[in-house]
Amino acid sequence: MQLTRARTALCVAALGALVLVSSGARADGRASASTTLFLEPGTGTTVTNITPQVDLSQNLGDDVTLSVGYEADIVSGATERLVDAPGIDVVTGASFDDIRHSVRGGFEIRHDVASLAGSYTFGTESDYQSHAFSLTAAAELFDRNTRLELSYARAFDRVCNLSQPRATEAVERQALDSSDGCFTENTARTTNDLALHNFQLSWTQAWTSTLAVQLTATANLAHGFQTNPYRAIWLGRGGAQEHAPEDRARYALGVRVNWWLRPIRGAVQLAGRIYRDTWDVESFTVEVAYEQHLGSLFRLRARGRYYGQSAAAFYSDDYGREPRGQYFVGDRELSELTSILVGGRFAFVPESDDEGHVLGFLAGLELVARFDWLIRDYANFRLSGLEPTDTQAFVISGGIEAGW
Repeated sequence: MQLTRARTALCVAALGALVLVSSGARADGRASASTTLFLEPGTGTTVTNITPQVDLSQNLGDDVTLSVGYEADIVSGATERLVDAPGIDVVTGASFDDIRHSVRGGFEIRHDVASLAGSYTFGTESDYQSHAFSLTAAAELFDRNTRLELSYARAFDRVCNLSQPRATEAVERQALDSSDGCFTENTARTTNDLALHNFQLSWTQAWTSTLAVQLTATANLAHGFQTNPYRAIWLGRGGAQEHAPEDRARYALGVRVNWWLRPIRGAVQLAGRIYRDTWDVESFTVEVAYEQHLGSLFRLRARGRYYGQSAAAFYSDDYGREPRGQYFVGDRELSELTSILVGGRFAFVPESDDEGHVLGFLAGLELVARFDWLIRDYANFRLSGLEPTDTQAFVISGGIEAGW
């Protein structure tokens, strides 16, 4: 069933691309395909995630671009089912294997120095469904040295859960055992809604021909079910499905600086971000990157990133001994943590001929390979008193992008 849906979505994306190409006033489009492997090894909790995706876009004249895309998220592994229960194997019965399918379509309308872009995405998996759309308005001012951009995104999500009409209190609710029967007429299953709003305002300024700075402000509002329905928390005498506030507001400010070193054909990139939300999580991110042209065919980019955050106000490593009021969660991403990421990106860009073509018919071609290594440190997260072993992750991806 999952493979059938994947083939159907791919056919829809391919058919849409053919329509775009055949209806365009001129052949001016792009296509990209990539696959990403995420590997998080751990003793009994290894997670593997493979994400293939394809995107196609076509210009209709000079002012309109249409696009379609498809992405699959193939995930398998194991995670804790009952957090912090004394003497219990927290991994037993917690294996998972699922595929998420996501189909999207979008447009961009341009006129002189202004543009309007929009998109719609539908995502589905065995226990989660999402409808999302976004709108982005942009303007370029002062000889196009200044760019202002305002965007809004809205998602309507549905989460499968265990139907428990008699469990009136959070401490009485049990965790979902499997995704069997989700989004059907099965009376043992129900759905919880999650509404997401995202606002972003950015200002990009080219101060000189070699220096550009971007400032970004974002706000995210979430209302609804925001926990893992499969995870239960040990509360001293028994376990209950984790319980978090229904409302969460996130706010962030970011800055990015790009400095082009013309004599050596390199670029220095600096970025910083501060964040706070209404769950009392605070974080900051610092990133440094350097990109270098190697001759006329290759580009190499290396980066390093440091991230640190505080714990949520209601987070506890052991709710049986140290409760935090009415809420209880086992999500380690809500605990105090720091992480370091190092990685690199290698791109091969073949030269074009005298007519501006690559391989005789393409307007451009780029082959990309990327590798990232992530190391995390959880200061106050334990599984039944034991330190987690899945604190490292590796991301490997490869892709191709072509224009016509």
